[in-house]
Amino acid sequence: MGWILRFLGNFIINLKKYSMKNIFFLVFLISSMSTAQNKNNSIDVLVNEMCNNFKENKNLADSTRIKILNEKFIWPTLKNQSEDNASEIGNQIYFRLQKNCQEFREYLYRVDPPKDDNWMRLDAKPSIEITDKQIETFKNIDKFHYYEYAGEITKVQTDNKYWTETFSDGTFSKLHYNWITTNSFELIFVESNNKTRKNFSKKGDIYNYQVISKEDNYYWVLVEIPNQSELLKFKLFTED
Repeated sequence: MGWILRFLGNFIINLKKYSMKNIFFLVFLISSMSTAQNKNNSIDVLVNEMCNNFKENKNLADSTRIKILNEKFIWPTLKNQSEDNASEIGNQIYFRLQKNCQEFREYLYRVDPPKDDNWMRLDAKPSIEITDKQIETFKNIDKFHYYEYAGEITKVQTDNKYWTETFSDGTFSKLHYNWITTNSFELIFVESNNKTRKNFSKKGDIYNYQVISKEDNYYWVLVEIPNQSELLKFKLFTED
């Protein structure tokens, strides 16, 4: 069982390793088979319980809160799994906890705050300064890029149907791309072979975006995670 002990230790270590690096980015090829869906639903139930526990223990030291998650949830879940299964399940738990638990994201934000202004947290929705003409220009652009939290560049290719992201390691994510108002669009997760994105999102997850303003070579874009009150904005750069 030594590998499980290593995993439990790495659960804490990886908070620093991954931390906010992957937290904001919106995007496991989720099988349509019922067994896979049931497994995914079970992970979300577990993550909800972990989030509630993390909130209930908000007055404890952060290291104690993480230790409780390990001992109460992670160990019982993984102790009877093979090493490969435990690694897969552990990744799903970690990234789904990031997505679904604001308190956990706030903890990650504390231990690894942003180092630049490519992504920003907001307390309220900003005013919309983008003009109709600028929006029309935006809609005609089919290549963008943005910066991941740790500085890697993610390339974006769009068409009338899909928003496809290619990451620095060569992996990808594909999402349906739909405009819903003049300056707002939604991305619906389809598939990904990227470790972070495939565990962060399920097929059909919807993310809402608003184009806020146009700067010299980038747009400020507001993003909302479903069922979360947190607001974020990021720089979406145009390709030369």
